[in-house]
Amino acid sequence: MNILELCLSPALGGLELYVYRSALHLSKTGKVFTVIKEGGKLKALFEREGLFFSTEKTLFHSFPIAAAIRLAALIDARNIDVVHLHWGKDLALAALSKYFSKSKPRLVYTRQMKMTRSKDDFYHNFLYGQMDLMLCITDKLVTEAKAFLNDQYETKIKRLYYGVDAPHRLLTRAEKLILRQGFGLKSGDFLVGLFGRIEENKRQHLLVDVIVLAKKKAIGLRGLIVGHAMKGPYLENLKTRVEDEDLKNEIFFKDFVDRPQEWMQACDCMVLATPEETFGLVLIEAMRVGVPIVGTNRGGVPEIIDHEVTGMLFEPDDVEGLYQCLHTLKTDEDLRTKMAEAGRIKAEYLFASEGHFVQLREYLKH
Repeated sequence: MNILELCLSPALGGLELYVYRSALHLSKTGKVFTVIKEGGKLKALFEREGLFFSTEKTLFHSFPIAAAIRLAALIDARNIDVVHLHWGKDLALAALSKYFSKSKPRLVYTRQMKMTRSKDDFYHNFLYGQMDLMLCITDKLVTEAKAFLNDQYETKIKRLYYGVDAPHRLLTRAEKLILRQGFGLKSGDFLVGLFGRIEENKRQHLLVDVIVLAKKKAIGLRGLIVGHAMKGPYLENLKTRVEDEDLKNEIFFKDFVDRPQEWMQACDCMVLATPEETFGLVLIEAMRVGVPIVGTNRGGVPEIIDHEVTGMLFEPDDVEGLYQCLHTLKTDEDLRTKMAEAGRIKAEYLFASEGHFVQLREYLKH
């Protein structure tokens, strides 16, 4: 099976990293060719791994005819059997490429973002009419897609949860201690990790609010914020507030890391604070290394977290609610241990890459 992975997104978040991981896994059993954005952040990862790819310079617009003709020629020249796309803005390019292609490959769309309005019109019916299968990453997305697309596509919509790789390795207690000592942590300090793109929607400032509250109550909460900053002054504003609140010994910043699960293991828990995350891949990564998790009670997160069983839920932007979750985890070691183990078991059963990519290959074939 010859697969073309398509993603012209310029960013490097969960969606784009999934494209990279898909190319890695699928290339083990088939031929994979990837088309990514010229100048996008994915390029460095593909070059490092020696993966076969090309780049496309054309910016997205509603009907990218020229780019679609070029892509159709590439599809035919490389005998592509299936085009697997990920970014919603690439749907027009993928649909037109299939339309212009002589070989008419299967078009499989992994839908990772929520759908908020009806797409039952001539333009969208043309695009989705070229689609052979839509793989939604949560049950909530399946419900949305069936509600907003024409009924004729209902049988083409399936749910396939994200999969996360088994950890590269589990750190020893001594290795965890070394990482923690690098931040000057003392015995009894409770380190809360928040990993992801540094931007307002990810709500890193909410963790800062909680640490401020914890300091006033003399509770030893510490925060580790990991990720690359998006455009704008958000990161600098965060750092300024940390300085103004005299939190330099309570909150630590670290740029994007290649192996986040190793740094997660230095944390006592992981938080996802986005008001409504479509899925929450970072939570699964933490679960697979046995770190307890806290997430917002919106989007796809409740499909990951069973409250007070595999983690804890709080309402979006509720500083007191998040504080109470973290305080409970800090003070109840037995509950923390049970949640971490229950989360690890659920992640291995339901969200493991091993099963995910086996199922994905089957969907791509048929």
